Amino acid sequence: MLLAKALLTEGFEVIVLNRYGIHNTHDGLSAKGVFEGVSYIYCSGTSVRPDNYFKRNFLKFRGLFTEINYFRELSKSGQLAGALVSTNRFHNVLFYFLMGKLFRTPITVDNVEYYTSTGAKKMINKIEFNLYDKYYYYLTDNVICISDFLISKVGKSGKDRILKIPVITDFDKFNNHNTSNRLVKEKYFLFCGSVIYSEVIEFVISAFEKAELSNVRLVLVTKLNEDLKVKIEASKAFDSLRVMTDLAYNDLINLYKNSEALIIPMRDTDQDKARFPHKISEYCASGRPIITNKIGEIGNYFNAENAFLCTGYNVDEYASAMLKVVSDPELADRVAAKSYKTGMEVFNYKTYQKQLKNFFVKE
Repeated sequence: MLLAKALLTEGFEVIVLNRYGIHNTHDGLSAKGVFEGVSYIYCSGTSVRPDNYFKRNFLKFRGLFTEINYFRELSKSGQLAGALVSTNRFHNVLFYFLMGKLFRTPITVDNVEYYTSTGAKKMINKIEFNLYDKYYYYLTDNVICISDFLISKVGKSGKDRILKIPVITDFDKFNNHNTSNRLVKEKYFLFCGSVIYSEVIEFVISAFEKAELSNVRLVLVTKLNEDLKVKIEASKAFDSLRVMTDLAYNDLINLYKNSEALIIPMRDTDQDKARFPHKISEYCASGRPIITNKIGEIGNYFNAENAFLCTGYNVDEYASAMLKVVSDPELADRVAAKSYKTGMEVFNYKTYQKQLKNFFVKE
């Protein structure tokens, strides 16, 4: 959506096409609409993902043919400047390659993950991800990569048509947010992440336990499944741990901006070297200090001045960083100010408007 907003500010008319719905009925999202100035359409005719297997797959085919029709109509009217594609499926890359050839329009794929490193269990997903990582750039006119690691995986045929765009966010949402009404009254560190990264969540809890902080909580924004519940109940810091889930975005911003520090551990794995957590840009925008370590893209943007930067994925170092934040609030504020400045320069979506535009309109 932020890439769409960047194109919108450069004078493009942007339509976001979603082939089929992914939401629940109670979300109340219409099949067509405008979100933050960007028009969107669910090509299946509904934003809802049906429970019925046959209906769900019928709507996928309906969405596919509707999407093709939009390509045809926009091309026929001369309005189709190009397509910006976000997908992790190789068969979708192949589909848009054919659309680009058929309607003579440039196709740009936005790649944010090294999918073969994600540990897919199903054979079909393993095949899809392997094909994607090896061949997607041969089937596109342009490539957007989120990290140097992903750029290094692009074949020679793609090297001259890559744009690197790191994690980006809308800083205006953070700058205009009122934080006076705190959701958590006590002092707290904050970690946000999917429960699928259970190893990382357990790492953060262990570091917090090691720090042995009094009068400071650890707030985890994630889904509370049975495994995590057992881990929390067994923790010696049990009374200081709190899990929050299903938050509105404004509430999440509130948590960011009122925290002592925001924690984002990075493992020494191909997955973490390739990915660049979106939370990093939001953490910078919040104006609070970040505790992280130098893996992958972190080393390209952060140092000892704009982050509490651990040398590795190490519980003792993270515990020490937490203690440093609490014991020296003036230092924490200085680090946070420099983190915000870094974010405004490189993680604000407005920074990449013109580069993105040039993928479709060569100057």
